Amino acid sequence: MILEMIVFIYLSLGMIIPGILAIISKNPVHAVLWVLVLILHQAFMLFTLGSEFLTAVQIIVYAGAVIVLFLFVVYMINLKREEIWKVFVKKSPLGFVIFLIFIFFFLKSLTFLTALSPHFKAHLPYDLTQGTNLWWIARYLFTHFLFQFELVGVLLLVVVLGAVFLLRKLKEVEGGSL
Repeated sequence: MILEMIVFIYLSLGMIIPGILAIISKNPVHAVLWVLVLILHQAFMLFTLGSEFLTAVQIIVYAGAVIVLFLFVVYMINLKREEIWKVFVKKSPLGFVIFLIFIFFFLKSLTFLTALSPHFKAHLPYDLTQGTNLWWIARYLFTHFLFQFELVGVLLLVVVLGAVFLLRKLKEVEGGSL
């Protein structure tokens, strides 16, 4: 029990501290690397909760592919520091209002969760004794959420094309060939 609590506290701090450092980091490459540390700690938290499949997906998809994509986009765009700071200062009141809204909803959901009875058990739409985690997740994902799964793939494609389009426009402006 004590060892589990120590591991949980370490993994929780391993997600909170890099998250804060990613937000306050001035260098975008450092911010992406802090998010990578956060994602790895989150994957091991999923492993301790008994979800081996989600751990593998977290490491392969998010730590492997998405972070590499973020680093690629950061290196491609290469924004100037002055431009980033001006946009950040202009948008900071809006960001603070959105932060307060998220805090409100977080506290509201926290009070809801603490009000539940201790015997509350989540209703799963499937029986875990009849198949493995991977089989149930794949069956549920591809039968009930196929459209959303495909939509996420299209959105990721649009993000990559948008980054390439922004790079072309930036190079055209810098090259003077408008």
